[in-house]
Amino acid sequence: MIGAEYRRETFSTDDEDPAASWCEYLRQRQGSVGLGFRADEFRSDAYAQDVGRFQVVKFTSGALDYQRSRRDVRSDGDNSYRLLVPLRGRFEFEQGDSREIFQPGKLCFFHWGRPLLMTHADTISALILTVPERSLEPGRAERASLVLDEKRPLMRMLETQVRMLVEAEDWTAADFSVAFASALTLLDGALNPAPAIGSGKRALDAERARLLIEEHAHDHRVTPKMIAAMLGIGERTLYKVLQSAGYSSPGTLLRTIRVERAHRRLSVALPVDMDRIAFEEGFPSTRRFREAYREHYGQTPARMREQLFAGARVESGID
Repeated sequence: MIGAEYRRETFSTDDEDPAASWCEYLRQRQGSVGLGFRADEFRSDAYAQDVGRFQVVKFTSGALDYQRSRRDVRSDGDNSYRLLVPLRGRFEFEQGDSREIFQPGKLCFFHWGRPLLMTHADTISALILTVPERSLEPGRAERASLVLDEKRPLMRMLETQVRMLVEAEDWTAADFSVAFASALTLLDGALNPAPAIGSGKRALDAERARLLIEEHAHDHRVTPKMIAAMLGIGERTLYKVLQSAGYSSPGTLLRTIRVERAHRRLSVALPVDMDRIAFEEGFPSTRRFREAYREHYGQTPARMREQLFAGARVESGID
């Protein structure tokens, strides 16, 4: 059994010691972080929802400095990420060599496993989404910039999805995890924009090849040679046209699409049938799927679900 239930919690700072109560709440919900209070009177409140490690918190905070040091990072051992969606006010955020000012309409994506500094001189409201480690393709998350491109329609869809997680009521664990996984899928896409479509026959062949691979990835019999035959080109030419458009090799692209689709189906608080998922997403065997999953995400599917849904009752169906 894997544990997972939907929980929600409303929090307001203690009148007697608001600073201490907010510090403790942050420690429990996010992890270790140092606080620098800018006024004698401080208030904050929050509304949290979670299923296992799928967590979103809406919070309002008075003027404050948040600093997560190397020592804090080491003490937590938490290498997950966070997505901040500003709702009201503005704040400054620094991580590594990046420093930005955020306000509504500008999304912030950062690594919780690295030192950071966030400051705001006035009251702010925001949503903070916990992004579990390996729920995104690792390379994409590592290379991501602090600011997500708000001009892209995908970003607006992402923000809408995160807002809906908080605004909707009467969630079940299964429904919440499906909606949360959808937000992660949008975020993963936002961090990995498809290469721009060029002009000419080679660019057209590359896009046709990508679409064919996505269409037929569920069939384990489909190979790069078969995709090339569908396009009426040779296998070597297929490799070259995909490479020229910025895509990975045909075999890698097939495997990546299959494993990421399977990962999305596993990332919900529902019973799963590993053999069925592996077969339906194009793997010839469950063993081959486990191998591909471990190579892509750095752990087994079973371990991922144990970490993701620690605490809710969900049949894993995974050996």
